[in-house]
Amino acid sequence: MQPVKPTRPHAAVLALAALAAIGSVPAARALEITLPPETARYTPSELPGYRLVQQNCMTCHSAQYVLTQPPSSPRGYWDTTVKKMKKPFGAPFPDEDIPAMVDYLAKTYGAERTAYAGKAAAQANTPAPAAAPATGSHDPQALLTANGCTACHAVDKKVVGPAFKDVAAKYANQPGAAALVAQNIRAGGAGKWGQVPMPAYATMTTEDLQSLAGWILGR
Repeated sequence: MQPVKPTRPHAAVLALAALAAIGSVPAARALEITLPPETARYTPSELPGYRLVQQNCMTCHSAQYVLTQPPSSPRGYWDTTVKKMKKPFGAPFPDEDIPAMVDYLAKTYGAERTAYAGKAAAQANTPAPAAAPATGSHDPQALLTANGCTACHAVDKKVVGPAFKDVAAKYANQPGAAALVAQNIRAGGAGKWGQVPMPAYATMTTEDLQSLAGWILGR
């Protein structure tokens, strides 16, 4: 007896059976991944490129990127790297920022860091004019400058992160607002004001955090 070949109706039945079998398999569940808080920070510097690197580079990646680059990299390497971020990767920063950014990266993470550190140390040992008395060990303005906060924030407009006045408005009249803002500064992270990550300031003292939080909430 010749085997019976399935006719089109039989084939349709078989196809429906296969689809039903597939449909009975439980749907794959989305995997949720919680990333650890960002702790890498660009090394603070008096160089103008420090503020520009914080403002321009952290829009796309964390400071960890520069820590993985060869420490013997010459200035030309950093120049090529920064320009590569703009073209072809499309990083949104103006061409006039590039020289200062390259200068900071070469002197902080590249082959020029030893010579620059020695020059900076020599300048630090030069007697300076008497400074005005400090306004306090936890002065908010000094903390903003020392920790590079103004590279990403301004009082009344969004830069990379939210304006300080917008932060104050969000937490206005909220119980424990100062503690919440202080904790957000300490932990860093992303998601509260967009996806651009804010570095964690885990080593900042409780007093400094409280001083900054109080100042921000007063804007």
